[in-house]
Amino acid sequence: MVFDCLTTTYGSAAHEALARAVARAKAGDALAPVTVVVPSHYVGLAARRALGRRRHNGTAGIAAVAFHTAYSLAEHLGGAEMADHGRRGVSNAVIAAAVRTALRRDPGHFRGVETHPATERALTRAHRELSELDAGQLAALSRQSLRAGDVVRIHREVATALESDFSNEQQLARAAAAAVRAQPTETQQRLGPVIVFLPQSVTSSQAHLLRAVSDVAGVTIIAGVTGAEDADATVRTSLQRLGADLDPQPRPGSEPDSPRDTIGALSVSDADDEVRHAVRAVVDAARSGTPLGRCAIVYGVETPYVRLIGDALDAAGIERCGATVHTVETSLLGRSLLEMLALQDRGFSRRAVMAWLASAPVSVRRPEPEARSGDGDSGSRDAPPSAAVPARWQGVPSAAWEREARAARVDAGIDSWTERLERYVADCLADAERLQADEDQLWRGDRLRRSAERASELLDFVAGLHRDLNPRPAPRTWAELAVWCQSLVHKYLGGRVRRSWNAEERGLAERVDSAISRLGDLDGTDDNPSPAAFRRALQLELESAPHRHGRLGTGVLVGPVSLALGVEL
Repeated sequence: MVFDCLTTTYGSAAHEALARAVARAKAGDALAPVTVVVPSHYVGLAARRALGRRRHNGTAGIAAVAFHTAYSLAEHLGGAEMADHGRRGVSNAVIAAAVRTALRRDPGHFRGVETHPATERALTRAHRELSELDAGQLAALSRQSLRAGDVVRIHREVATALESDFSNEQQLARAAAAAVRAQPTETQQRLGPVIVFLPQSVTSSQAHLLRAVSDVAGVTIIAGVTGAEDADATVRTSLQRLGADLDPQPRPGSEPDSPRDTIGALSVSDADDEVRHAVRAVVDAARSGTPLGRCAIVYGVETPYVRLIGDALDAAGIERCGATVHTVETSLLGRSLLEMLALQDRGFSRRAVMAWLASAPVSVRRPEPEARSGDGDSGSRDAPPSAAVPARWQGVPSAAWEREARAARVDAGIDSWTERLERYVADCLADAERLQADEDQLWRGDRLRRSAERASELLDFVAGLHRDLNPRPAPRTWAELAVWCQSLVHKYLGGRVRRSWNAEERGLAERVDSAISRLGDLDGTDDNPSPAAFRRALQLELESAPHRHGRLGTGVLVGPVSLALGVEL
């Protein structure tokens, strides 16, 4: 196991070092395979574009260079073995399901909060982290406290429950390492020389795989340094796991071409002022000829900068890419679906239902209304289409329904909706009938009848929504729960209304649909499925779904400092 490790600064110097390493690995054969292992897909994309812009021996572009993260390399080498054994990659939703089962059997230190979503999320994260530890390390950790002991116990129970059907990152890396050692010649031919580019936080399992690869293929490490000991500590630790050393001084020729780069500091009053000055700096750079794709605004903490920077750049008409507050969870469909599934937990109150109706793209399929007089607020009943009256997807009159629900003094619970709306409808019709004999009050009678009609429509809608959220018979498996959730999306948040959404929202909606389908595969991991458990699992699945705004290089890069890693700016 021998690593050729060279040290460089970040930015263009790192890409120059990578270009030289790729050229050496190809040894004059442009089609010779080379594999580059990167810390993230963003770094891989930036490195691919940087190599494509450079000329090698008078030729521009690259060929036969594959970019992998450590995880995708493990999938590339060991995924077939996992599939042959019928084991699928484990997701956060699967881990959370196993955590719930373990907590139901014995909550231990977590008694009293075992059903809280925060407990479930924390133990799910802990399981992923503890999977990197060996038996001795887990035993030492479990002796630290009663709480640590219960965390380790639950981690072990989850690992045992999932072992036969699922594989985690650590098991996949071990399987990939075994495949490399079993077929060294084939591995060398598939990968060619391997370059580990700008390693950051390399886990023990990833280091195990890379050491196995180094036994059959030449591995070069290009490590980036800043010169600050604390900033380079993570890189140093990762190289030690690989069995290599970090030279704190960059090699000659890896420094930037000129010392023109400067660091400026500016003291401002608040975060809004910070963002305004940052946007002005970007505008000044663009006016001086710097492409927006070579500019970045980075931050140390997410809140409030993601929203402020995005809003400021959008208001200025400046393209951007990278981090965004608009995620799969907060997308139009994701947010609306989670809020709808939470209505029962919120007591089906008027405030919760009407807030959902006002913010969600709720539509129902109902008959085309016949021509009628009125103020335009009313809508037809949510009835099935007939042959005589064509049906279409229509939005609900949420503002008008809100007025009638308030007038009826609806509180919470389906009984309150039913009793008070029925009484309100009856009172409106009775008052309208009394006013029928007075010609001066006919307009008031018409208004009361329209109110009664809207209240009746609202009652029909709410009653149907309550039935759909509490199906009878109740779904008894995760597969049935997934079908139930898909039917809710189709009935209330689907139809043809998605055609009017922008491309980004439609793409996010497809990811929500995929997440619902994946949850249908949880049978066998959680023995107590329920609508409440499904909602928590869906929220966890959507929370962990990564999403970036735009495409790298098409505008100003926005994100944490780590997102700018490996990007030339």
